[in-house]
Amino acid sequence: SGTQLVYPNTTTPIPGNMIPPSMLSSASQYFLQFLPLPNGPGEQINYLGPSQRWADDQFMIKVDYTRDKHQLSGRYFFTNFNQQPLTNKANLLQVDGNGNQVRVQNIAVTHTYNANPHLLFNTWFGWDRQYGGSLSGAPFCPSDAGINIAVTKPCELSLSVGGGWGVGSNHYGAFNRGDQTYREDVTYIKGSHELHLGGEALRIRAPMANTFQENGVFNFTNSLTHFNEADFMLGQMSNFIQDGGLYLNFTGIKWSAFVQDNWRATRRLTINMGLRWDPWFPYKDSQGRVACFEPGKQSQRFPNSPLGLLFGGSHHDPGCPEASINSKASNFAPRLGFAYRLTNDAKTSIRGGVGMYYSIPNTVAFQDVVGIPPFAPIIFLTDVSFKDPYGSAGVSNPFPSDFGAINKPTSSNAAFPQGPISFTQIFAQNFQLPVVALWNLTLERQIGAWLVRAAYVGNKGTHLFGTNDQETGLFAGNPAIYTPGTSTTANEQARRMYPSFGFVNIIDSAINSHYNGLQLTLERHLSHGLSLLANYSWAKEMNDFAPVGAYNSNTNPFNRHFDYGPSDDSIGQVFKFSGVYQLPHIALHGVADRLVNGWEVSTILLLQGGFPFSIFSGLDNSFSGIFEDRADFIGTNIHQLQLSTSRPHGQLIQEWFNTSPTLLQPTGNAPGTFGNTGKNILRGPKQFNNNMALVKETKITERTGLQFRAEAFNVFNNVNFYTPDHTQTDSAFGTITSARAPRILQVALKLAF
Repeated sequence: SGTQLVYPNTTTPIPGNMIPPSMLSSASQYFLQFLPLPNGPGEQINYLGPSQRWADDQFMIKVDYTRDKHQLSGRYFFTNFNQQPLTNKANLLQVDGNGNQVRVQNIAVTHTYNANPHLLFNTWFGWDRQYGGSLSGAPFCPSDAGINIAVTKPCELSLSVGGGWGVGSNHYGAFNRGDQTYREDVTYIKGSHELHLGGEALRIRAPMANTFQENGVFNFTNSLTHFNEADFMLGQMSNFIQDGGLYLNFTGIKWSAFVQDNWRATRRLTINMGLRWDPWFPYKDSQGRVACFEPGKQSQRFPNSPLGLLFGGSHHDPGCPEASINSKASNFAPRLGFAYRLTNDAKTSIRGGVGMYYSIPNTVAFQDVVGIPPFAPIIFLTDVSFKDPYGSAGVSNPFPSDFGAINKPTSSNAAFPQGPISFTQIFAQNFQLPVVALWNLTLERQIGAWLVRAAYVGNKGTHLFGTNDQETGLFAGNPAIYTPGTSTTANEQARRMYPSFGFVNIIDSAINSHYNGLQLTLERHLSHGLSLLANYSWAKEMNDFAPVGAYNSNTNPFNRHFDYGPSDDSIGQVFKFSGVYQLPHIALHGVADRLVNGWEVSTILLLQGGFPFSIFSGLDNSFSGIFEDRADFIGTNIHQLQLSTSRPHGQLIQEWFNTSPTLLQPTGNAPGTFGNTGKNILRGPKQFNNNMALVKETKITERTGLQFRAEAFNVFNNVNFYTPDHTQTDSAFGTITSARAPRILQVALKLAF
């Protein structure tokens, strides 16, 4: 590509771009022997992904009982899923990261008691349990390549060469959990009022054992030689991460209560008024493996901890709650809705509503916050050797002694690892529950068998948050500060706001979102064998989540508004159509009747705009240690990046948007900046899909029937491309490398008796 290679972290060129054999990393050469040679244009490697083989055993038992004023229903469901990963040492690119083995059981019991014509009790009880989790498909361990780190059995391979290739085998993880739910709804009818009073108690239990990153994460992504592949060959990593795993045992109860009045104010007007209470009592870990990042404060629970790290738990530090998050009981959410009949023929109505809704984090949000020393530390090192990351950084290796466990006791005088401590996720102490305010207004008119509907829908999200398992949106709480002329990758740690710590990703509930949409619907109820449903939406969603392509935190740690723009899933226009047509019955008898009658054809059509995306430089020219810089646009109008979408497919996939160096700065964003291109300024390919089904129902006897189904997904075999590569340093920059599923045909025969 004309790039002049240099020795890592220098400006000294490598003569002829030929790395001397004596400088090649033995660890890298070990990996290379299991990689295939290029077999496509432009040094591409074409290969088949790992084969997928899985088994799923399920059964369900259901019991119903009715007597007098009581109705009782019970259900037990069991499923056992097993997908063993394919282990292929011959081709590392085929390493399977989809291994999973999990057993799920749940029980649901409902009871309805009709006390009298005005009073009704509805009671629900639920119990569920999950056992098992992810499996590793690693064909060997990092230590087998001569890398000087501790590993587990089974181990994991996680390696990335930016713009080139990567290996992700997944890891062993026992994501065990169990919940019990009790819910009550009391209904009382008096005059024109229908009153509801109820509540719910959900008890959660999450004893998880996850070897996440215990075997190291090796990244070659910052072009230390101006080419990431050369970094790999020299064994010089951009960064290295190793964890003590994620071990937790959270328990807690999610409480809620509500009251509602459905009031028929007049013959034409109905009003719904309600109030919901969602108190927030954070879940607690049995070993107190939670912490608060409070710079300048010293822990009393663990006096050897670095300044700025306080701990929760039953013997928590002053200034850090037991759960590391403050409780809040005053979360009240009012709701108001109405429906008004506009015309005397009862065929035209208008309805609307407004309400607030709180959302309590699920246990996924708590999974990563336990990765803290002395329980299970996260070590983050930059610009280190592939073969000996700890030795090249001059720090001691805390593993395997600091690998975690679910019930591992920890002494108050525990030692802390040498070197900077990092946090994949840590809750902000003032974390608040996300709350969404929703409002809508709908006009409906029935015309014969047709129903026409027009609606405006809007919402405003406040105190939203993101986790690495759900959505980007963490706050980077410890970036490196750029100093003009002296900032390098090598002195990144010394330039951090708090040099005793590495990266600190905080779940801080400070994200906002806005949504506004117009929805038009045309519906035909089943008449003469035909039913239709068509829907068109025109909408826009804005937020300040970091865009797809960012690793997990906000792009600019000093300005969250830098990430304000169209949401990653903001699709301007969407059209959906579905229809079912039952062929007319013909008066025939015997075999002819069974062959000719009972046919039905259905279709589902989707036409929508493309998903938005941002352009990343792939470099850390901001020298912030965040590695989420966006590209610099140097043209005159941002629309110059857009290319015609009516070009032949071959041209579309080779260059979806204009990647010319006259428009995008080829050396990436300017030093000390985060790029000047906005969030999600371009859009990917539009989507068109049509599924169809042909169904034949044949009655054999009074109690026996046969159903034949022929289904075609993407019946026209339309090519629906995914979003193009949008990172400048990638060799595939601007190209489309994958597409959604092609036409799939399936036939089924079902006997019902």
